[in-house]
Amino acid sequence: MRKITHYILYFLIACTALLNIQCSGNGKEKTPLPELVHAESVMFDHPDSALHILETMPMPSARRDKENHALWCLLVTQAQYKQMMKIPSDSLVRIAYDYFKPTDNARRKAMSALYMGDINYELRNIEEAMQYYLECKTEVEKTDDYKTGYMVMVSLCRLYLYRDFADYALDACWKAYDYAVKDSNKRYQLASLKFLARCYCISDSLSKAIDTYHKCSDLALELKLENYYYNIQSEIALVYKNKGDIKKSLEIIKSFPIKYKPALLMGKNYYLLGQQDSAYICLNEALKTYNIYTKASAYECLYKLGDTPKYRKYLKTYCDSLLFYNDSIMALDKGKEIIAYKEKFDNERLTTEKQRLELEMANIMNWWMFTIVMVLLILVFFAYIYLRKQIAIRRKQKEMDNLSILLHQKDIEMKKNESYIAELQKQYGESIQKEDLYIEQSEVLLQLKKGNEQLCLEKDILNEKLSSYSGSSSYMQSNVKVLADRLSELEKRENELCTLILSEMPILNNLHKKPEYLSDTRLTEICRITDNIYQNFTKRLMKDVPSLSEHEIILCCLIKLRFSIAEISIFMNIASTSVSRSKLRIKNKIYALSKDSSYEKSLDIWLWEY
Repeated sequence: MRKITHYILYFLIACTALLNIQCSGNGKEKTPLPELVHAESVMFDHPDSALHILETMPMPSARRDKENHALWCLLVTQAQYKQMMKIPSDSLVRIAYDYFKPTDNARRKAMSALYMGDINYELRNIEEAMQYYLECKTEVEKTDDYKTGYMVMVSLCRLYLYRDFADYALDACWKAYDYAVKDSNKRYQLASLKFLARCYCISDSLSKAIDTYHKCSDLALELKLENYYYNIQSEIALVYKNKGDIKKSLEIIKSFPIKYKPALLMGKNYYLLGQQDSAYICLNEALKTYNIYTKASAYECLYKLGDTPKYRKYLKTYCDSLLFYNDSIMALDKGKEIIAYKEKFDNERLTTEKQRLELEMANIMNWWMFTIVMVLLILVFFAYIYLRKQIAIRRKQKEMDNLSILLHQKDIEMKKNESYIAELQKQYGESIQKEDLYIEQSEVLLQLKKGNEQLCLEKDILNEKLSSYSGSSSYMQSNVKVLADRLSELEKRENELCTLILSEMPILNNLHKKPEYLSDTRLTEICRITDNIYQNFTKRLMKDVPSLSEHEIILCCLIKLRFSIAEISIFMNIASTSVSRSKLRIKNKIYALSKDSSYEKSLDIWLWEY
């Protein structure tokens, strides 16, 4: 049965380990591969080199090395996105997202959620992108990864900004700028200031927008980004135009080098100032572009300019061109919309297929879990039955052991009584002519015989109880019996040794054969012999019953050495009745202090057992 218990225990441990592996997923983080470390180190400055490293290295196994495989998927997505490559779905980065989400790696969770949001934003899944951005925002706050923090806040700002959520966009811009300052990245600061100025424009805080644009311009000059500087200045001019200060807007634009002058904005400003010839020249200059949106805006302004008599002859041309480009824009937007819908359909189809596979896998896992749980329940049930049976057997063994010990105690008590009966009969037989001195012994003899008869009845009852049990516990019962027999033998041997020692002492033998008066010196010698044989008998007795006198201690020693009343009366030169009265007084003192429940026990027996 013990082997069965061990097998059940091993099986339970194995099942628990299997469940932990299935449920915990990711435990201790593994060291990334050297290629992945190298690719990540060059990612921000050289994403093309990072992508080359990732594509040339062996892809980590999705089964044997899940962590490195997930990191590889994340870094490939990051490199592709940084190079503005078209990413048709989020299936690759989702592998990393699903792996890192249940882990404690907040940085990886934040990066996975960021690129899940970016890709879904490009796929026009705005609601999903928003959820991933907010999840990334929560995780990145737990780290010191300021670059990821900046990128997620800029993404949220862009999302809010293009949907006219000015307050949310402004808060996101400030946090993006704070991350950029902490990262000491001035390019990030430049971009966040530009978005911050646009947020002020949307909220009609044009003065704050202009101040922020000037800070951005100063930073662009510090970084020697000439093209970016004039782009910011153009936006400042646009702010002044929207503010109604057309002259200031035109003044700013005129200060630009020729190649950076925005012809469309200049033409609109000239038109608003009534300088039609300058507006005509600038608007025609703005038509020298491939951007159909710029051309449509320029033709719209030229169409308005055609209302004047001087340019009315071009009105039909401007109208036809405006309609053409508006149609082109509509067709382009429609084509983009169709492509977006097609990509969305493909993405939803892939998502549905993935969900179906996940559902099937979940069903399989549920069945496995159900089977394992049922097996565990069955094993636990059998283990419970087995343990309950073992407990019942042990309880039964304990009861049998108690009965065996009780039976042995009865045996020992009977043997003691028999030895006391023999000793008392011997003393009574030696002094039969003085029967009046042994009235107490006679009564004790009767009580001992009655007690033995009662003990015999109790033994029979105990034997019947023991026989009612099955033989399954015979081994334990026999062990208890062996131990009890050994104790009994040791006690018997001790009594025999004491008796032998007493019989071998000449002084005691002579006193039994020829009793005579004993002096104080010889009585003291008797006490010393008693102490040597019975382990400091007098000292123990004086400690337990301090009210005993020296005369009474000597009397107790003589009784302990099995001397009769007649012999004691000779030794101490007193009458036998005096010995009996002294015994009664000693008995009263002993039982008064010891509070022994068996008060009827004679003094001789009490001292023999002491």
